[in-house]
Amino acid sequence: MNYTEARAYIDKTERFGIQPGLERITKMMAYLGNPQDKLQFVHVAGTNGKGSTSTMIASILACEGYRTGLFTSPYVIDFRERFMINGEMISEDEFAVIMTRISTVNDILEKSGCLLTQFELITAVALLWFAQRDCRVVVLECGLGGRLDSTNIIKDPLCSVITKISLDHTDILGDTIEKIAGEKAGIIKPNCPTVLAPNQTDEALGVIAAKCAEMNSPLTICTTDAVEIKSMSPTVNHIRYGNTRLMFKLAGPHQIENAVTAVNAARIIHARGLAIREESIANGIATARIPARFEVLSSSPVVIVDGAHNPDGIDALCRSMDTLLDGRSIVGIIGMLGDKDYEEALSKIIPRFEMVLTVTPENPRALSAKDLAACAVKYARNGVSVKPVESLKKAAERGLEMIDEASALVVCGSLYLASEMRPIFTELLENEI
Repeated sequence: MNYTEARAYIDKTERFGIQPGLERITKMMAYLGNPQDKLQFVHVAGTNGKGSTSTMIASILACEGYRTGLFTSPYVIDFRERFMINGEMISEDEFAVIMTRISTVNDILEKSGCLLTQFELITAVALLWFAQRDCRVVVLECGLGGRLDSTNIIKDPLCSVITKISLDHTDILGDTIEKIAGEKAGIIKPNCPTVLAPNQTDEALGVIAAKCAEMNSPLTICTTDAVEIKSMSPTVNHIRYGNTRLMFKLAGPHQIENAVTAVNAARIIHARGLAIREESIANGIATARIPARFEVLSSSPVVIVDGAHNPDGIDALCRSMDTLLDGRSIVGIIGMLGDKDYEEALSKIIPRFEMVLTVTPENPRALSAKDLAACAVKYARNGVSVKPVESLKKAAERGLEMIDEASALVVCGSLYLASEMRPIFTELLENEI
C-alpha cells in the first residue's frame, strides 16, 4: 500500500473508538516479534504537559547524540509528527511499508475477533519503526491514562515520568483525581525510578507515592523552589534552575514546570547509565519545539494559538495570558468538543476576553458554535459580545480585523481547532504582510 492507502486503513479503525486494555496490542506485537523489547524507553503519562515534557526530554537526548525516538499524540500539523526520530518525522514511504506489514497482521487478528483500535495500530507503527531504525532510546507518551494504555506494553523503562494530573476523560479514567492518578500510576514499574511533575494535588501525590512504594520505585518529586525567573515573554522563557541557566521558546509559566520535570528526568536517565551532560540538557531545552502550546503565530499583530482543552490546561493558558499579555485587550476565538468539561473551561477563560467568537471544530464530537456561544455568554463581562461564526476562516478574518498593536488574538479550546486554524492564519498573515 502507498501512504494514502495506509492513512485510509488507519482512519477506518477510528470506528472502534477507545477501548482500554493490553490484550489486543500484546497479540499484535507478538506477531511482529515484540520489537519493543529491543528498545529502552522513557515513559510519560499525565493529564497536561505530556507533549511538551516528552518533546523536551527527547530534545535533550538528541542533543547528547543519541538516536532518539519520540511518540506523541495527537498531531497538530501533520499526522506523521506522532513519529519522530531526532526531530524528523517518519517518511511517507516508511509509514506505508510498516503499515503494509501491520495491516497484514491486523487482518489476521480481525478474523479471530481481535479488533485493534486506531491508537493501538499507531502504537504498533511507532514501536516497530523505532526498532527498525535502531533507536538508542525512545520517549513514549501515553495516549490515555497509563495502566491500560497500549504504550504500557513496554517493560523496565529508564524512568517513568508523570506530568500534571487533573480531571479529564472522566468517563474512562474515573471521576476523581485519585482514580485518574491511579490510572496514570499504572506505568510505574518495579525498581524503575519515577519523576513526578511539580504542583500536584495532595490526592494525586498520595496515590503516586503509594504506588512507588509498592513497586519499590525511587520517586523524585519535582518542585520549582530552585527556579529563578530571569524573564518571560510570549516567545521565550529565561530561568535559572539551581546552577543551570535555561532559555526556551515554549512560553508560559506552566512550561517552566515542564522544563523542570524534563531536567530531572534527564538527570535520572544519566544516573541510570545513559550519559547526559548539563550542556546537552540546556541545549535540548532551548531547541525543543511543539506547535499549539501558547504558540505565537505573529508578534505584530499578536496572534496566539493554544490547544488547551480541559480545566487544568485552560488554567495554564489563563496564567500565560495574565503574565504575558498583561495590559492588552484580548479577542478570543474558541471552539471545543462536547465531551470536554467546557462549562468549567469557559468560566475560567471567557472573562479575560474583550470579544469572543465561537466556532465549530471539524470533529464529530465538536460542540456547535451556537451552543458554545450560548454557554460562553454566561461568563462574559458586561458589554462583551459573544458571537458564533459559521466558518473557521471567517472567524480568523474577523478576529484579525478586531485587533491592533495594543491588543492580541488568542485561539483556543481544542488541539483539533488549533490544527485547523494554524494554516488559515498562516495564509491570512502572509497576505497581510
